[in-house]
Formats: sequence, structure tokens, C-alpha cells
Amino acid sequence: MTFNELWLSYHQVSRCNKPATAQLIELEFQNHRLVDLEDVLDHLFSQGFIDAKYRPVAFWENHEGQRVQSAHVVEELLKDGFGKCPQSALRLVIADAPSVVWFSYHYLHKRSAPVVTQRIRLDAPETNFELIAHLTNHIFAKGYLAPQLRSKVYWEGSCGKKIGEHERFEHLLEVGDGVTESACLRLVIG
Repeated sequence: MTFNELWLSYHQVSRCNKPATAQLIELEFQNHRLVDLEDVLDHLFSQGFIDAKYRPVAFWENHEGQRVQSAHVVEELLKDGFGKCPQSALRLVIADAPSVVWFSYHYLHKRSAPVVTQRIRLDAPETNFELIAHLTNHIFAKGYLAPQLRSKVYWEGSCGKKIGEHERFEHLLEVGDGVTESACLRLVIG
């Protein structure tokens, strides 16, 4: 049996709080058959469904969240039940923003205190931070630090540069601060 259509859904990390968009793709386009998922990706980018700048951070998952290789043949996926309807749509994940932020605690007056690194997932509604102050407030709201320390903390980037609470959170992530455990932000406690 030959299939003519494939259901897919777009999952953009930066829009994780919004519903995914489903789309039906015709596998025959201008007398060219989309054979594997790489062909589908090329088609989506060439038709402008997705901005080309996201090509290096786009990958496939099945509807159960398992990674699917781009070289996988579309017909085989459809035979196995993936992409046949909106409920089994293949997911095109666009990792356009980090899904976590890493930071470490540095105590100025307790030199013997260990430096502890922590990760906060950014895919929850309560972690939609616009400013670095929102991250600070989240840390105190969760009880990770005692409330009386709030006025005694400040941030540094992974290279030691002081960061103001007014700075945009996404700008820090764009330059690489906080995106990995080895390049984590530093929360300095005075």
C-alpha cells in the first residue's frame, strides 16, 4: 500500500507553553516523492513552513517521544502507524531555546562551603523567565535559599562577569551562559 500523506506536528521549545501545531503533508510534491524524513525536512524548510535558521536544531520524534532518525523511510513509519492521523503525528522538535538553565551557588563568607550546581527545567509555566530577576525570585520562592539572603545575592556569568537582575534571561542563554553544567551561571551569596 502506498501512502500519500503524513501527519506531523511542530514542537518549538521556545513555545513549549503553547499547543503544538499539526499539519498534513502531501508526500508527492511537484512530481517528486518525499521518501524519507530528511526529504520532508528539506520540503518544510524550502516551502518556508519553518525558518531556515532552525535547521541545525530540528529533529524528529514519534508521538511517544522517542527519537526517529531523519534517514527513516516515511512509508515504513506509516506502515507502523506513525504519522497516519493527528493523534499519531510525527513530532518535529525545534530546539530553538535551551530546555534547562544551569547555575551554581557560591558563598562568599563560607569559603569551605561546597559549590553546588543546580538545573532548572524551562518547560513549565512557572519557569517562563523574562529577566534574571525572575530566576532569582523562583529560587527563593521554591525555598532553595533562605528569604533573608535575597538582598545579599547577585549573579555572574560563566566567565565571572557581573550580571544585573534587569538583564534579559534569553540574552544570557543566547551567549551560552547557563546552557550547560560546565558553563553555568553563578549565584553569589554575600
